[in-house]
Amino acid sequence: MIEPDAGVGKGLVGDDTAPNRAVGIDEMLDSSRLSRGNGQHRLGAEQAERALAEPTATALHRAQARTLLSLHRLRLGDYPACVRHGLLALEYFTEHDDRLAQSDVHCTLALAFTDTSLNETALRHVLGALSAARACASPLAEFWALSRSSLVHGAMDDVERAVDLGTQALVVAQGLHDPEINFVALNNLGDTYLVSAQALMAQGEEATHPLTQALTLMRQAATLAQMQSNPFNEALAHTNLVNILIRLGQHAEAQEHGRQGKALSRLHGYRSLEIDIDAQFAELARAAGHVNEATAMMEAQLTDPDIAEEPKLLAKLHRSLFEMHKAGGRFDRALEHHEQLHEVTLRMTVQTAGLQSQMLINTIEMEHARHELQRSQLEASMARVRAEELDSQAHTDPLTLLANRRALDRELPWMVGLAQTEGRPLCAAMIDFDHFKRVNDRFGHGAGDEVLTIMAEMLRTIIRGTDLAVRVGGEEFLLVFSDTGLDAAQLACERLLALVRAHSWASVAPGLVCTVSVGVAALEPDETVSAWLARADAALYEAKHGGRDQVFAAPSTAVSVAASPDPSSADPTSAEATSADPSSADPTSTDPTSAEATLAEATLAEATLAEAAVTAVVVVVAAVAAVAAASVAASDDSVRDSGPQPV
Repeated sequence: MIEPDAGVGKGLVGDDTAPNRAVGIDEMLDSSRLSRGNGQHRLGAEQAERALAEPTATALHRAQARTLLSLHRLRLGDYPACVRHGLLALEYFTEHDDRLAQSDVHCTLALAFTDTSLNETALRHVLGALSAARACASPLAEFWALSRSSLVHGAMDDVERAVDLGTQALVVAQGLHDPEINFVALNNLGDTYLVSAQALMAQGEEATHPLTQALTLMRQAATLAQMQSNPFNEALAHTNLVNILIRLGQHAEAQEHGRQGKALSRLHGYRSLEIDIDAQFAELARAAGHVNEATAMMEAQLTDPDIAEEPKLLAKLHRSLFEMHKAGGRFDRALEHHEQLHEVTLRMTVQTAGLQSQMLINTIEMEHARHELQRSQLEASMARVRAEELDSQAHTDPLTLLANRRALDRELPWMVGLAQTEGRPLCAAMIDFDHFKRVNDRFGHGAGDEVLTIMAEMLRTIIRGTDLAVRVGGEEFLLVFSDTGLDAAQLACERLLALVRAHSWASVAPGLVCTVSVGVAALEPDETVSAWLARADAALYEAKHGGRDQVFAAPSTAVSVAASPDPSSADPTSAEATSADPSSADPTSTDPTSAEATLAEATLAEATLAEAAVTAVVVVVAAVAAVAAASVAASDDSVRDSGPQPV
């Protein structure tokens, strides 16, 4: 079947709407589309190739160019190139979920695989075309998908299904009110009925009904083409009518349609149609019983150099001549044409097999490249996930799953900078368990770890997504409240203390009771991070000194500078025994003189590192806590336990 190209795939490829689109490339693509509609496929292929080669072409431009190249190469008989460009275009449109363009490319690939007898592959593409067309709710795309599906099923000898799909395509076409589309639908369905009739006749069965159906449809198509003043479609309709009328035995009308079709083909240069019509005239003479005339006409046609470009027609002529010479007793001539028929058939078979192999190789290579790309993307994704996991592990405390000191070093400068730049409040709360050493000593380190884990969950309940909760070390925690004033931060910490008091710690270990002390400080304008955290730690010290299980808010910088007591005069017995963190000072030391000396050294270190980074501040905090631990351990040793002690 010869099919018109005018209107094929019309409007199926979307336009590039990017603001910086290359106008020159778009013009090349538009010209190639125009050539596609006019049947000028060699010119159209050149135009699409130029667009594809443009350095400024976008990925969408290249996909559109490949879509056009796929169709042009199909019409030029370059099936491997058709498949290569079509699959590349299809990959892009699938990735970008452009169902309309997917349907167009699937239709072209279905034709290519049908023409090379790779019908199963063609069937997959028509199913893809139909699915994509219905997904994007495009009646035009659905028409082309149904039309191509009918063609593929006809090639697979499923004539009944082919007729059904062709009928569906005609119904859709009639709803489009497009004369060009209606012509294609009538022409294709008529050809499907003709194929059905030929199959029945080959089996010696009656074929009048499908031939009559084909004749009705083809006459409608011819009338429509004449009304459109479309000479190619009109010539094509005349050619198809000749095929039907010969089989119906209506030779006079067939002769008239043949003359009209040849006149149009010669006038407009449709050489392929003209060759077909000459062969039909010879077939018509044979059907009318003029065997010698038919033989002479076919022998003359074999000398036409253009016939070599039509291997199927060449095989048909040799077969007819073989049959006529054999019937006439000219066995030497019959044998000659039989040998040539064998040669042409073998050449076609080898050529088809080569095309099939190349097309399958192209398909496999494309699939392999796609899988390699997917594998590379998966490996990159896995590497990214591993890197994120490692980064998370590096900045997360493994026991409590809170942020660790490294995370504090990374996040806190950013939070401070934002607060000072935008003038927003920022508060820090230093949190420490009271008498935590006794938990480990009396109930074991497992119970101590469970207590810390429960505390982490409590901290998560009082903070927001913009806040930061850090396990500084041992049983010490730091909360940073973003965009929060001192009063609000103090209130949040009071809620935390209430949660700690109300928790059933006995579920961890019988007789266990826990409390915490908290020191809160608001960041002052132009205050350094180290000075700010030092004030929060000093506030924690005051909470411990004041009896524990309480929140103490640090005074402003001006007040603390005017009223700050000499740290060396503080009662060493009010300091707190803290973590069993290996980085802390020895909590078992009981020498008061040594404790006072260590406290003085820590105070001096704090003053020296007041302008240092957050990591240095944390070290200072740990040193102060260690000194306090030593002092309170000395005082606690002299106190005899009487029942459960608050921890």
